[in-house]
Amino acid sequence: MKLLRLLILLWITCCCLNPAGGSDAVNKLNGAGSTAGSNASGNTSSNTSSNTSSNTNKLIRYPRLSVQLDPHSDYVLEILKLAIKTSGQPYQLQASEAPMQQARGIYELSSAQGNVDILWTMSTDEREAQLIPIRIPIDKGLIGWRIALLTAANANIFKDVKNLKDLAAFTAGQELDWPDVPILKSNGLPVKTSASYEPLFTMLKAGRFDYFPRSVFEVQVELDSRPVQQLVIDKHIALYYPSALYFFVSPREPKMAEDIQNGLEEMIKNGSFEKIFQRYQQASIKNANLKSRTIISLRNPLLSPEKMPLNRPELWFKP
Repeated sequence: MKLLRLLILLWITCCCLNPAGGSDAVNKLNGAGSTAGSNASGNTSSNTSSNTSSNTNKLIRYPRLSVQLDPHSDYVLEILKLAIKTSGQPYQLQASEAPMQQARGIYELSSAQGNVDILWTMSTDEREAQLIPIRIPIDKGLIGWRIALLTAANANIFKDVKNLKDLAAFTAGQELDWPDVPILKSNGLPVKTSASYEPLFTMLKAGRFDYFPRSVFEVQVELDSRPVQQLVIDKHIALYYPSALYFFVSPREPKMAEDIQNGLEEMIKNGSFEKIFQRYQQASIKNANLKSRTIISLRNPLLSPEKMPLNRPELWFKP
């Protein structure tokens, strides 16, 4: 009996020495669990935010032009949209709010805070040094094949033109900031210029210059959209100089340039690039009837041949 009382006394004493021990242990466990839960919740939130950010479509901003100012824009945009899709990257195209002249677009592309990320234009060494060129000719070099718009009264002025010397007797018209101006002048051909594109047609009609050389894939659209000018397409000669219409990307966006190039390369491999090219350009090429014309070749001092992918025949048009 004395032994039993002693054991009970010892048990009461131990409980008094640590009355909240069990509670402390539970609290510590709950605290750890709460911290872990908080961290897990934070990580989940962070991961969700990261996933949302990575899946958000990055804008590709390009200069907006009217169809009249850029008659091949539908073709180029279809190529660009499919290149983006084929790249597998989450980009979204957005046209600029206001229309831009070519020079303004290049300025915005090269500026550190510019509001244009990509444009398409005829390549020059200067542009390739200033911007990121994607050296896949969107037009397969058609921009270097030129046919003249003429007034109806001068429809046959090139009938007896056989070479560059003969052509030098006539004056061409071009927009002031186009690369064509120094190309034509460097080959000894007289040129009159306009500060903007649209007045060139009225200047031609008024006899301010003799002919308006346009690329094979531009000339018919331009003629059809201006019936009031009563212009015609020359049937006798074609000018040719090595050139290419490239996509140019801002130096701010090297990854964008790489992605678009990858998309274009895949399109060339799977044949989708050629299908779009033929769908848009086959009629223009046929109507140009280049094989029946006198071809006058010009030097292009603005673009070094070694920079062009001339070793890839699949990229170039040959009549």
